[in-house]
Amino acid sequence: MRCHLTKMSTNYKSLLDQARASSMIVPQSSIQILLLVAVVLASTAMIGNVLGGYHFGFMEINSFSTYIPSFLLENMTVFGDGVFLLALVLLFSCRNIRFHWTVLFTTLLGAIVVNLLKDYFAMPRPPAVLDPETFNLLGRAYKARSFPSGHSLTAFLLASVCFCYVQNAYAKATFILLAVLVALSRVLIGVHWPMDVLVGGALGVVLGVGGVIITAKWKFGLCAYVHLFTLSLLVIACIMVFVDGNDYKLALPLLYVVSAAAIARTVKSYILVR
Repeated sequence: MRCHLTKMSTNYKSLLDQARASSMIVPQSSIQILLLVAVVLASTAMIGNVLGGYHFGFMEINSFSTYIPSFLLENMTVFGDGVFLLALVLLFSCRNIRFHWTVLFTTLLGAIVVNLLKDYFAMPRPPAVLDPETFNLLGRAYKARSFPSGHSLTAFLLASVCFCYVQNAYAKATFILLAVLVALSRVLIGVHWPMDVLVGGALGVVLGVGGVIITAKWKFGLCAYVHLFTLSLLVIACIMVFVDGNDYKLALPLLYVVSAAAIARTVKSYILVR
């Protein structure tokens, strides 16, 4: 038993040493591309608001949901769920302590910003404004705290972080495409206006880029105490999937599989070491 604990400790110290020794250089090209994405999103929101008001484009986009299977829409929109995204981080980047630190910092920053804005603006959602017979609604009829979209902000935030960490151009494009699909899904399922998802996406990109730059220089999260706290939060997120479930029932199998696999990989990486 003591021998195994020693192996666990040695393994963990090795991961910490690797994280501290490595340097995170954020390519200027990645930052420029992401900021361009943020400008495009914000500009589209401004132009749409001027031409069609706050509710611009909702009915046109939402009408397409009749041609898309509910199973696909529900599984698409959960990629903006913070708890599920944390489970994905644990599954695909279980041992990357530096990445964990960036995710912790940006996630907390994003949660603070989006909740402050939601409470300040207190904008009603489509189900609170429109006749239920006039648009397509999937899942619970949320009615309050519409602006900005939390799912869109979270999706673009994590996509931006991953965009800066990976080198492969196809992977970078995939992360941004997934975030775009999440934002679209929020309008398609009838719980957000296009303005909400565009502004949420732009904010997510800016916060993600800012978080990557800050954590690349600030190594506070690369100590054992902070990382163990972060790792605990990631594991708790996986457990919460089983405890609380999700509003989108058709996506539950995906959430359960990812969360179970993430917990199993964590146990293998940190406890069942050889």
